[in-house]
Amino acid sequence: MTSPRETAPSGASGWKDLLPIVRLFGKRSGESLRGDVIGGISACVVMIPSVIAYADLAGLRPAHGLYAALAGTLGYAAFASSRQVIAGPDAAITLLVASAVGPLAGGDPARTAMLCAATAVIGGMIMLVAARLRLGMIADFLSKPVLVGYMTGAALILVSTQLGKLFGLKLHEHDFLPLLAELAGKLRETHVPTLGLGIGFLALLGLLRGVAPRLPGALVVFALAIAASAFFDLEALGITVVGHVPSGLPRPAFPAISRVDLRDLFPGAIGIALLTFPEGILLARAFANKNGYDVRPEQELRALAAANLAAGLFQGFPVGASQSRTTVNDAAGGRTQLASLVAAAALLPFLLFLTPILRWLPSVALGAIVIFAGAQLVDLDQFAKLCRISRLSFVNALLVTLGVLVIGVVPGIVVGVMLSLMVLLGRLARPVDAVLQRVPGTESFHDLGDAGATETVPGLIAYRFYAPLVFANADHFMERVRRLVATCRRPVRWVLVDVQAVADVDVTAAEMLVRLGAELEAEGIAFKFARANRPLREQLVRLGLGGHLEETTVFPSVHAAIAAFFGAPGGAEPAGIDGSTTRQEAR
Repeated sequence: MTSPRETAPSGASGWKDLLPIVRLFGKRSGESLRGDVIGGISACVVMIPSVIAYADLAGLRPAHGLYAALAGTLGYAAFASSRQVIAGPDAAITLLVASAVGPLAGGDPARTAMLCAATAVIGGMIMLVAARLRLGMIADFLSKPVLVGYMTGAALILVSTQLGKLFGLKLHEHDFLPLLAELAGKLRETHVPTLGLGIGFLALLGLLRGVAPRLPGALVVFALAIAASAFFDLEALGITVVGHVPSGLPRPAFPAISRVDLRDLFPGAIGIALLTFPEGILLARAFANKNGYDVRPEQELRALAAANLAAGLFQGFPVGASQSRTTVNDAAGGRTQLASLVAAAALLPFLLFLTPILRWLPSVALGAIVIFAGAQLVDLDQFAKLCRISRLSFVNALLVTLGVLVIGVVPGIVVGVMLSLMVLLGRLARPVDAVLQRVPGTESFHDLGDAGATETVPGLIAYRFYAPLVFANADHFMERVRRLVATCRRPVRWVLVDVQAVADVDVTAAEMLVRLGAELEAEGIAFKFARANRPLREQLVRLGLGGHLEETTVFPSVHAAIAAFFGAPGGAEPAGIDGSTTRQEAR
């Protein structure tokens, strides 16, 4: 009988797989509905001040942050398999947008808005194609050290970009080190009232995080800043305010960019796509595990693609999965993507009627919110953990941080990915290996970690190689076997290779095995194999080694090979490359 998993989906279930949000229209409990409503409203409350701050970080007017939040939230909710995650502008992703668009926009607000929207559309299309081709695994090249290093570098750059607002200065540099140098040269021009207000906001954010972590500190600062500005006329004191923000909903429009713009934006869009997906899937999996359900990576990639396409088409900028809004939603009881719809619905009145209050919002308040958010991205515990687990990973993360700070965000990420691949190739080219030894008191042979071992039993070397045999390590494998034979204290009669950990053999390695077998045979040494799994045996046959290996033997275990070596009764029967018996079982 066919199981439900094997049954072809009907039209209705197919739609539900493509648009999981359709499942919301089934039966729902009152408690679930209440949790989603409270969760969505809570997420919206947290969302408003942060997305306005991130729009400012990207060089955009506050309205564009609200547009990106509205469109991104709805686009993601329609396709996501996650039930808690809420999408929208994100600090680290926005920084990447700013680094990609800033040099191309030349300070023109209209061109900045156009290029940011185009970057979202391009990034969304890249993710959509990746989902279609099932290329979500490409994001795995962003290893943990790369992500840790990037987040730390991004945090420091986030803080540095807001220092001008904090000190009340107009800074022209954009890169980390030149910006700090420019700030140091202009410290005498600091606007003291702005600096005092900014430090006060930062202190308040830190205090609220310590004594009332559930209270949205950014919203408190947001409300107090507007009230203080309106009541005390902070603009008259020389404190910069946001100014007029238009009301109303965004109109859909495809960003009109040239081929040159497309070429220049493409590397940044790829970087945004590579960063958006791993962050999103990690967040989705974390909350799925917490709440007892599964998420589908390819579906999440489609949802993030839809979020970015919607954000770009509605005058926003690239978005990702928001950890802060998702955490608030989950804590308030949100259990389905209805919470995202509620958050979007709650945002509508603000866009339609309440944007005029942003006219009094001091820019230093936005700077304080971004600085505080950036500080939370610095996780020294992760560096300490990497250092304990792997010094090489720690150095990789540190180099990514330095790369992001010195040569830029996208080049820094590329450096990190290349370093990760170099480490991977290094481990593949020089993998761990071992000469197997008898476990004391048993008849079993295993890797006992004895680096000085040169033989397994007198006259026989059982050698285990912990990696696929490919062109990158074929010569290393041959040299290791030669060295073991040369350094063995007794004459070697058999070299037995335990290939249990060898999952693959390529053409170069296959030719090496033939040469090594002939070389050992010329010295009177038999070349044997143990524990070759069926896929490996079939692959060796395809590579032309079937005949060669049938002339030697492939044993089902190391113990069986050693029993055959001694000619002991009960020695297990060797099998040919295709699994057939080559001689009768020793009795």
